[in-house]
Amino acid sequence: MNTPLKLEGAAPLLLAAHESVTRDEAGRRADELLETLRAAEVARVLIASDDPAKLLVAIAAASRAKADLWIVAASHSAEKLESLAGEFGVGLLLTDGAPRLMTNEARAAGQGRICLMTSGTTGEPKIVAHTLERLVSRAVAASASVPESRWLLTYQPTSFAGLQVILTAASTGGAIVVASHREPRAWFDAARAHRVSHVSGTPTFWRSLLMVAEPGSLRSLRQATLGGESVDQPTLDRIRHAFPQSRITHIYASTEAGVVFSVNDGRAGFPASWLAGVVQGVELRVRDGILEVRTPRSMLGYLSRHSASLSEGWLATGDRVEVSAERVHFLGREDDVINVGGAKVRPRVVESFLLGLAGVAEARVFGCPNPITGHVVAAEVVVDRGIDQNALRARLLRACQAELAAPQVPRVLRFVDSVAVAASGKKG
Repeated sequence: MNTPLKLEGAAPLLLAAHESVTRDEAGRRADELLETLRAAEVARVLIASDDPAKLLVAIAAASRAKADLWIVAASHSAEKLESLAGEFGVGLLLTDGAPRLMTNEARAAGQGRICLMTSGTTGEPKIVAHTLERLVSRAVAASASVPESRWLLTYQPTSFAGLQVILTAASTGGAIVVASHREPRAWFDAARAHRVSHVSGTPTFWRSLLMVAEPGSLRSLRQATLGGESVDQPTLDRIRHAFPQSRITHIYASTEAGVVFSVNDGRAGFPASWLAGVVQGVELRVRDGILEVRTPRSMLGYLSRHSASLSEGWLATGDRVEVSAERVHFLGREDDVINVGGAKVRPRVVESFLLGLAGVAEARVFGCPNPITGHVVAAEVVVDRGIDQNALRARLLRACQAELAAPQVPRVLRFVDSVAVAASGKKG
């Protein structure tokens, strides 16, 4: 099979509560789909499914047929799928039902592109074009073939991060483990039952997992990877304490930029020296406080009416950073600020401070309207088990008043059982 995906052999590719799929079985399905594409002369395919095996089958077949493939979440309505198919001239629609040939295909030759939808957390979702080679190049270069590896899928399968886990497992001989449902206890149970070796998730995911993980559990875990949000030092330290046998990696990536770089030294941010040259095949720079990257793994471009924010190959990431003590620290998205009487407060900075205080398991910081200052800082806090909330409230407020600037101090502090988390695994 002329693809970097390894879809041959009796080893498992997918381990889920409802089914298991071998690599041979996935390979046979890809062969059948390839025959369908060639017989119908289809050059553009859209798949709407959250099933990792179905996604891999579609990717493998479309790649061999040199067809363009649009990948979207199964949650989209039938009307939305029809709209996307019409907009891009799709010839075959794949869902969890039977394949459906469309009548509105644009009779242009396929280019072998893989087209993904951004999360839309900072505006209207965009369609981003990649190639399979770009999507897997970092995974293949960084990972040896380890057939016994098992990868817990915590991200949405159709997101860039989810596809990275799926493609990495498929291209390096590993198996993908899917929990019965998307919540911390189910993820922990699946990881323990299938003895996962690799877990990748947002810092928010990791903090939720640590709340349910039993001491000394998951001894099979060899690689803990964080991505998708700013990574704070308290969370890195907690993972190290809970899973001392594991290598801990922070990956910086986005749908547009691809996988940019990884950090393995156990510290938040990345070395400021990386701004001076080429690191992991990528150039980095800071312009007006925003991180910019130039990488061979970036997108081919946006489709439709969107245009890429590229200048001489440089992509503005939209992530605000601060250089201090020979380290580059992430402060959050450029537009993620709370205006408190004219002072700009970065929620991630306050969250990181709260997470570093004893007794705090999770924190979400946001703005609340205020008639005098416009907004004030508010915080929701999940406490560790067995902590007295009244004593903790007084201690948190004292620490904030002593260590934070006045506009950063939470004026509203609520204790909650959990914080809102979006489907992307990031805080809502």
